[in-house]
Amino acid sequence: MAAVLAAFLIVYGLCAVLRVDPSAAVLAAVLALTMTRGTEPPTLSATLMRLIALPLVAAAAAAIGLVLHASPWIGAALFCGGMFLSIWLRRFGDRASAIGRTVALPLVAILVVPVHVAGGRGRLVDLLLVIAAGVVAVLCASVASAFGKRSETVPREQRRAADDAPMPVSTRMALQMLVALAASFAIGLLALPAHWPWIVLTAFIVCSGAAGRGDALYKGLQRLAGAVGGTVLAALIPHVAMPTPTIAATVIFAILFVGMWLRTINYAYWAASATLLFALLQPAQAVAGWALFGARLECILIGAICAVLAAWFVYPIRTEAVVRLRLATALGALGELLASGPGDADRSTKRARFEHHARQLERAAPPVELHRRMVGPDARAEHPATWIANARMLFTHGRALADGSGPRDPERVRRALGNARLAIRDRSGIGATLLQACEQLRPPT
Repeated sequence: MAAVLAAFLIVYGLCAVLRVDPSAAVLAAVLALTMTRGTEPPTLSATLMRLIALPLVAAAAAAIGLVLHASPWIGAALFCGGMFLSIWLRRFGDRASAIGRTVALPLVAILVVPVHVAGGRGRLVDLLLVIAAGVVAVLCASVASAFGKRSETVPREQRRAADDAPMPVSTRMALQMLVALAASFAIGLLALPAHWPWIVLTAFIVCSGAAGRGDALYKGLQRLAGAVGGTVLAALIPHVAMPTPTIAATVIFAILFVGMWLRTINYAYWAASATLLFALLQPAQAVAGWALFGARLECILIGAICAVLAAWFVYPIRTEAVVRLRLATALGALGELLASGPGDADRSTKRARFEHHARQLERAAPPVELHRRMVGPDARAEHPATWIANARMLFTHGRALADGSGPRDPERVRRALGNARLAIRDRSGIGATLLQACEQLRPPT
């Protein structure tokens, strides 16, 4: 939040000096918000790369924004192509992934906050303000991340495919995003031209980072639930007096802070906050009140459906495959942790790696747990939600052994974890094998 406020105030002051519209300051705040969500402090080389690349990409995104305004269909094609490229680049390693994230950031920011620099200063000043917003956002996010970095970081690891298909998972996700955005643009521009950004933004949010079909559907439901609350509040905002721009800005940043805080509890809270912020940042609409509420809710529903259908039918990634991959990776990290002794110099790093992969497995839990509740108590014992529940018990025993300076019978522990990973690879008896491993790792009472 410190980075967001700093970026906003610096660019806002620059806009005030130049006597132009301060929307570039909001752009800087949105970019800083997105760049501070990583778990690792940025390296010097990564910061320098962003300082060089992000302003240029931001200027290109601003040009796409202008094209969207002048020729929506051409702008839509450029936007979809840019988002496809940003995700597809992940298959080429960490540096290409960083470039992809840099390409995506300004595109989304421009969609949320169209920059309208009006002050009679000319196109060059408009371009320089967009570039300045990118530079300030990089610097503020880097400083904030450096001061707030975690004491233990998890080394970056190459993204692996969730199944044995020949097509890389990044290519699948890129194609899904391309189809979701193309469908949302087409429906929005043809059927709801006054509200198409709501459809496109929702399609992007739901499809972005969806780990399988179940995750996309679950995120769509959360987005819809949060959108209902956010649009209700947005419909009530016009009836609340905000006499000065300072008070309005304070309200916006307060909503942003609350949304960031509650995001760790449930994504629906963040969806509600983001929906409300998006409504406040959009130009005033001719239609007001509950009619606008209904239109926005309709757009969010359409965008979510576009994203879910793309995730389900365009080279889909099965949720069960995602759970198996994350479970196997977490078990491997646990084995490395338990194999290390109390004097191992890398023990803290191995513990951090295991906890990271355990959290990744937990992220896959809500959709499969919801599915198990829907099918009833007679769900099969080999349901992915059952695997995760058994893995939680196994991880608890593993942590207890690790805190006790390692297992008392290393060979028994190694064999138990090996059997569990073998069952995951063979896709047979995973739940039962995890329970057996729990017994093998259970500390003596």
